[in-house]
Amino acid sequence: MYKLNKLTSDSLTSFTSLLKTKWNEIHNETDIFRYKIDDLKERIIDGKYFLQLNPDRRSKRRTPEEMTSICQPFDENKFNFNKVSSKEILFSLEGKDGDIHTVLVNVSPISRYHSLLCPSVNKCLPQVVTPDSLKLVLQIMFQIEDGGVRIGFNSICGFASVNHLHYHLFVEEKTLQIENVTWQHFKGEMYTLDENSTVPAFCFKIQKDSCNQTLQQVWKVLEYFLKKSIAHNILFTKRGLGERDDVVYLIVWPRRNTSGVKQLSAFNVAVLELSGWFPIYDEEDFNNVEAKDLEAELTKWKRDDFKTICEDIKSI
Repeated sequence: MYKLNKLTSDSLTSFTSLLKTKWNEIHNETDIFRYKIDDLKERIIDGKYFLQLNPDRRSKRRTPEEMTSICQPFDENKFNFNKVSSKEILFSLEGKDGDIHTVLVNVSPISRYHSLLCPSVNKCLPQVVTPDSLKLVLQIMFQIEDGGVRIGFNSICGFASVNHLHYHLFVEEKTLQIENVTWQHFKGEMYTLDENSTVPAFCFKIQKDSCNQTLQQVWKVLEYFLKKSIAHNILFTKRGLGERDDVVYLIVWPRRNTSGVKQLSAFNVAVLELSGWFPIYDEEDFNNVEAKDLEAELTKWKRDDFKTICEDIKSI
């Protein structure tokens, strides 16, 4: 069990180094993964959309859970991360009040080092964002020096696959399209991509020395989404709006709700796709898809009431 505040005290046991070392050991020396991640084909479209071909993920991954409500209760009888093999555990972090934050390999990875952060895994929380889990993710992000690390969250009805609180950990050195956009100031440390964008979004510029204050603003917005049953996807990145080591950018997209079982078609629009990173499962799609096709798919999930959402958020 590691203490989070000691992970950066020794470069040999930094969060990213520990993640990569343990992930490679499990990937190379065991049969835990449902398929191997080696030399995925990649393609950049129009200088901004990043495609990766990963056909095994469609055919070999675990069947996603059926979910219909954004605050659907946890069900211990369904698959959850307390049921995984101990061999899937990369490491665990010790939290307050007996909390255990577990980092697992994703056995059906999108890319190399794709892992899952399960905050307070022992508490059996549903896939609903919480203030404590946001604080945990930000604590990790502020300690990570590698700008290629991103952490993502998909809400229920926002293409989450498992109803047990978890965030996705990714390592990718390429800059994502969302990290290059021009944001418009909204209020405080909050910025927007307005309704003229392919999919409107909010961005919070979170500085280390004022993290708690900005996080209160973040939580008010997410709490509003939960009360209004607005599905959402969240990305944490250190790239964008002028990169600084003491700043983390939290991007959140309110989006149209999905329901039922997640289907793996050419691509599902979750946090990565909204960021400009498209895992593709069919080689013909990978070779032939164009930017207009990607943007048409993204637009399907664009809400019609973004102006109303902005007005509501200004008043809270």
